[in-house]
Amino acid sequence: MEVQAVLFDMDGLIFDTEGLYKASWQLAASEQGFELEDDFYQSFIGVQDAECERRVVARFGDKLDLARFRQVRDTDLHARRDMGVAYKPGFDELFQLLQANDIKCALVTSSALPEVKHHFAGSGHLAQFDVVITSEDVENGKPHPDCYRMASEQLDILPAACLVLEDSNNGMRAGLDAGCKAVMIPDLLEPSEDVAERAHAVLQSLAEVPRVL
Repeated sequence: MEVQAVLFDMDGLIFDTEGLYKASWQLAASEQGFELEDDFYQSFIGVQDAECERRVVARFGDKLDLARFRQVRDTDLHARRDMGVAYKPGFDELFQLLQANDIKCALVTSSALPEVKHHFAGSGHLAQFDVVITSEDVENGKPHPDCYRMASEQLDILPAACLVLEDSNNGMRAGLDAGCKAVMIPDLLEPSEDVAERAHAVLQSLAEVPRVL
């Protein structure tokens, strides 16, 4: 089925933010004497903060002060973000191409709306999405398919005609389980075996997306 809509993830796909988040989460853990290993953190990518925090508490137990953890993490993250967040290569050109060809665009992110607005501040891109789905809009975040199903419904376009763009395995699973085509553009994570088998394609950058539309 011809692609009628492209559904974008945000962190690690549109913006080069995943490294910032990782550094802040690991700093907050180390500040209390814990080590949040790279392999453990990778399971957080594409997942809402509340679920990631639940996993941290389950890992480190009652000795972790979650309120203090959040405060240290958020303070550090805001300081890093205030230094500027870069767009990933190819986004502007792809977004303009989709609009020129009347292909609908949705933003489907595990981040909260204030973070979305912060990242897009200074550009008109956010207002140009036909649909925006954030963590506040769904009870079950990625890897559950709810967010992509919601985007498809709000666009009034069948999932099979929607192309999901993701950098994470959890996001890919969400898009695929929603019935969409899904392309992975890896950032911190390579595709897992189950995702690689089901993916419409695995690309190196957003600049390559036009060839799979």
